Amino acid sequence: MASIVKLGKGKQPPRAIDFVGLDGKRKRIRLGIVTLEQARQAKLRVEKLVAAKKLNQTPDSETVTWLRGVSDKLHDRIARVDLCPPREPTSACPTLAGFLKKYIEQRCHELEPSSVERLENTRDRLQRYFGSELPLDQITSNMTKDWRASIIEEGLTEGTARTHCRNAKTIFNDAVERELISRNPFAKLKSAATARGDAYYVTPSEAVQVLEACPNLEWRVLFALCRYGGLRCPSETHAVTWRDVDWENRRLHVYGKKTGKHREMPVVPKLYRILSEAFEMAADGAEQIVTLSTNNLHRTLEKILERAGVERWGDLFQALRASCETQLSETCPGHAIASWLGHSRKVSRKHYLMVSDEIFAMATSEKSAAVGPRTDSHDVTNAEVRKDERPARD
Repeated sequence: MASIVKLGKGKQPPRAIDFVGLDGKRKRIRLGIVTLEQARQAKLRVEKLVAAKKLNQTPDSETVTWLRGVSDKLHDRIARVDLCPPREPTSACPTLAGFLKKYIEQRCHELEPSSVERLENTRDRLQRYFGSELPLDQITSNMTKDWRASIIEEGLTEGTARTHCRNAKTIFNDAVERELISRNPFAKLKSAATARGDAYYVTPSEAVQVLEACPNLEWRVLFALCRYGGLRCPSETHAVTWRDVDWENRRLHVYGKKTGKHREMPVVPKLYRILSEAFEMAADGAEQIVTLSTNNLHRTLEKILERAGVERWGDLFQALRASCETQLSETCPGHAIASWLGHSRKVSRKHYLMVSDEIFAMATSEKSAAVGPRTDSHDVTNAEVRKDERPARD
């Protein structure tokens, strides 16, 4: 029979279970500070384990369940007196480097090369700061806040910091879904995309100057697709073919690799004239509208701007897309523009639309004042909804 032993004084002292082992020697299992009732339950389970050991039998299911639920420390003490086998060591949480390697390898087949490159940049920053061998479950929210602060201290912009935080959130959400960690330590870091602070509106007159400075027709086509068509360069500009042009209805069919969706956009007069000229000059059987190499596009455009006498603006091709949307917004409803350019109206307001000098001129002109206030095409009023619901006329 086993017995309960008090190992100290007081109302609830540390307790232990004493019993005689199969070798005839007295053995002890320390329980720690437990109630008398808890000690009695433990004594009963120890007696069951001793009896099963003597008879070379499996303990009853209740005892097995109890043994499975005790702490690692108590289980180890029971194992040391030969009443059960030691627990198998639980698999360690993967290291940061190991998990990041596996995550990127699995995602690279479904992401664009540019997206994989951004993930790899975030991976490098995580490993440099936290160390490659740190287990995932040892990264705390406090540590991630310090990591984000270190990015800003390096001189990177807030937008870049948010991009890295957004990538880290996505990576660690995957670890949570795999049940490798219980919570995402990056979850509360600011990561929402910010509006561009270096937005530049390429005016219609500047666009004409640049077109005249282009070295050949193909560069004029590329520039026109970006400035007058709002296509993303090079993922969309280099993917459209002559079969995508609906000459009769003056529409261009575009597939957005970024969104994975097809869309139609209008071919405005200036773009139509340039595309028509390029189509007449294209070789028989030509498929791609733009066959320029994607290498050094930014460098060549910088030289064109210098030749045109136009000051270089921030994000070269992104500014052309934003300028296209801004100009369209002066005459077209917001829902149509968002559909043509392949993003939501919320994204339009936050990242693309700018207030050009032409808009100021329209607002302050006598003609504008006589007509009355113009409903902003991006503030959805009841009047605008009614207008948008009316079918367009040819």
